[in-house]
Amino acid sequence: MRTEKLISLVLVLALVISFGGIAMGSWTEGELRIARWGDINTLDPSYMTSTEREFTIMNCLYNGLVKYEEGTWDAVPDLARSWDISEDNKEVTFRLRKGVQFHKGYGELTAEDIKFSFERIIDPEKESPEAYSWVALDHVEVIDRYTVKLVLKEPSARLFTSTLPLNAGFIVSKKAVEEMGKEAFGLNPIGTGPYEFDHWAPGEETVLTAFEDYWGVLTKIEKLIFVPITEVSTVEMALQTGELDTGWISLKSIKKFQENPDVDVCLKPGLKYWWIGFTVNVPPFDNLKAREAVRYALDVDELLEAVFYGIPERACTILPPGVLGYWEDAPCYEPNLVKAKALLEEAGYADGFEVTFLTWPSEENTIIAEVVKAQLKKVGIDVNIVVNEVGAFNEATCAGRDNNFHISFFATTVDPGYAAQWFTCGQKWNLSQWCNPEYDALAKEADAEMDPQKRADLYVEMQKLIDEDCWAIWLTYGVRGVALRKGVQAGKLFPNGRLAPWQMDVE
Repeated sequence: MRTEKLISLVLVLALVISFGGIAMGSWTEGELRIARWGDINTLDPSYMTSTEREFTIMNCLYNGLVKYEEGTWDAVPDLARSWDISEDNKEVTFRLRKGVQFHKGYGELTAEDIKFSFERIIDPEKESPEAYSWVALDHVEVIDRYTVKLVLKEPSARLFTSTLPLNAGFIVSKKAVEEMGKEAFGLNPIGTGPYEFDHWAPGEETVLTAFEDYWGVLTKIEKLIFVPITEVSTVEMALQTGELDTGWISLKSIKKFQENPDVDVCLKPGLKYWWIGFTVNVPPFDNLKAREAVRYALDVDELLEAVFYGIPERACTILPPGVLGYWEDAPCYEPNLVKAKALLEEAGYADGFEVTFLTWPSEENTIIAEVVKAQLKKVGIDVNIVVNEVGAFNEATCAGRDNNFHISFFATTVDPGYAAQWFTCGQKWNLSQWCNPEYDALAKEADAEMDPQKRADLYVEMQKLIDEDCWAIWLTYGVRGVALRKGVQAGKLFPNGRLAPWQMDVE
């Protein structure tokens, strides 16, 4: 299905609704049409650019040594049949399944593919953004064709919670990568997963087909069509017309969809953190007082009410409740315009200043930007709103240019190390360009700490440093609403609402 077709359907639906009805399309046998928030940049797991856009697709294409059991965050065997861990937690030996085949005739998976997949990530010349996920890895030893050993420099507390089960742990075909090269492989991926890559039409669709030689349980759906859409209103209309089988919905639309007999709705707690981030290496927000002034000028509760209808709870720190290291006593800053103006004066900006606020196109971001603009105007800060497409937004924020501050969110995992790793010095996805050596040292110590309470205490100290340096204003962890056309069986959704498409079916 083409994006242009979706746009025309929006117009048709507007006419249908105006006459009091909702038109439902018919399901195409053997395929599912799944909305994705925006288009892919790559399907190479070592260079993933967005969990929201790319991870679910990659999760259909690849396997890891272990995986999250569907419906849970429990790590269970996948390509590995079993494993042994040394007493010092520095060596992990995996025994592989035999006979596992790569897609498109690239042969049997062996220990050499495991070694290649992980060592290309830690090779500094390869510049993988996932390098920090494997910061503890020294090297990989091939014992024999079906046995491989990970040799670590220090214990890794999150090895089985957020490194191996996620994209950094996905196994690629060594032969395919070496034959194609990184760039070509990213758009012609070869894994061992239940689906294999069919084609990508930029801006239109990414299509996967069932892999007939899959080593595990075969899928019930022959074809998956992932449709890139950035506006939730477009997703909702396409769901109502039947042009999509599943997609996310906005919080304001939950009740409407729950009342629609042709749609099923699943609500899951969010496992991603939204924040407003300052670019701290350029004026005016290279000045801590200026950042603190904005923190006191913004009314986060008002912003959440305007954007999320007050449904998700406010976030006051990076880690959500229930995650190891959650900072229970984190301060939730309330608006104080008198204090904000005083801080501006201390920073040398008594008359305020003009700044650029960068977003990507979405209904939520439009509201956030306008609320931020109106609130900061009260203390003499003039906000220019700039909207870039997602790719240009990522380029600008990752490079620390073309913006003074910005909105962003990152999807995360149940392991605190995954959420915290993106803000170490020099990390590509450190959008604020923040660098605190003490934070980095604590992050390294926490990654190697196997005692849960001691590890939790380290993450609290890291969050205190973030708060002191005020490079982020935390907003919410969100709530995820997933809608499915009646008859589409989701299987076991992961706890954050993420799909496991290989389990899906249609009645």
